[in-house]
Amino acid sequence: MKNILISGGTGFIGSRLINHLLATFPDVQITVLVRDESDSKSQPRVRYCKWDVKSSFISSDVPTDIDTIIHLAGANIAAKRWTKQRKKVLLESRTESTKLLTQWVNNMGKNVKTFVSASAIGWYGSASGERSFIETDPAANDFLAHVCAEWEAATQSLSASKVRIVWIRTGLVLHPDGGMWKAMRKAFAFRVAPCFGHGKQVFSWISLEDLLRLYTFVAVTPTLAGAFNAVAPKPEGQAMLTKKLLKKKSTFAIQIPIPASLLKIGLGELSQELLKHAPVSSRKVEDAGFSFLNPTLDHL
Repeated sequence: MKNILISGGTGFIGSRLINHLLATFPDVQITVLVRDESDSKSQPRVRYCKWDVKSSFISSDVPTDIDTIIHLAGANIAAKRWTKQRKKVLLESRTESTKLLTQWVNNMGKNVKTFVSASAIGWYGSASGERSFIETDPAANDFLAHVCAEWEAATQSLSASKVRIVWIRTGLVLHPDGGMWKAMRKAFAFRVAPCFGHGKQVFSWISLEDLLRLYTFVAVTPTLAGAFNAVAPKPEGQAMLTKKLLKKKSTFAIQIPIPASLLKIGLGELSQELLKHAPVSSRKVEDAGFSFLNPTLDHL
């Protein structure tokens, strides 16, 4: 892995993945696809090239010696209420960008050996019992599961080639500077740990540090292909998870319940993701040789 093409490289996860790759591989060269030149930064061993998914455009100055693609692009699932139009954006920002990249591989990327794409544990929907979901389980029937299924299926045109395809089904990514942890800072400032509904629904999570390491692990391990769950070995009930995150800042925590009905009024269909019971197994990636630095919340 010497020449990497990254989409979504200016986002919370992508920008940190670039720094991780640069620090891990002294000779790696990274090309980042951006929609706007203002997103470009001056950084050694990193170049920026324009793309536009809506117009099916990828700049001709993308190097043709790319050997690895890491595809992270996609509109933020939790940024806005799920209106009909927003659902269309969430789906197409993933499927159309994936199709555009696979077209580029088929037409220009003759040296590409590995295509690693983001996906999500939303694939599995909500569990009815305590059994943890595994990678061979079928997609559920809700909206987010449909998005994940279409997202992964968008790589289908590569199936006839020799490109190794890996999908990273990511759980709740935990880091103080991003995602749900950052979103709860205001509540945490008042020592409040929100409890969504009954709070017993299991959240399958992963530390940002381990997620970056997992992307690197699957990218450099040529025997790995297919879907892998990016979740820590020890999922946690939602109420306990938020309480433990708060206690990293304060020894005193107040648990305040937020009824499911109120969440539905405020967030609409998106509220389902906060109420969903989703225990997901990390066994497959661990059996492949990956070791978590943060297997439990206590390690964060």
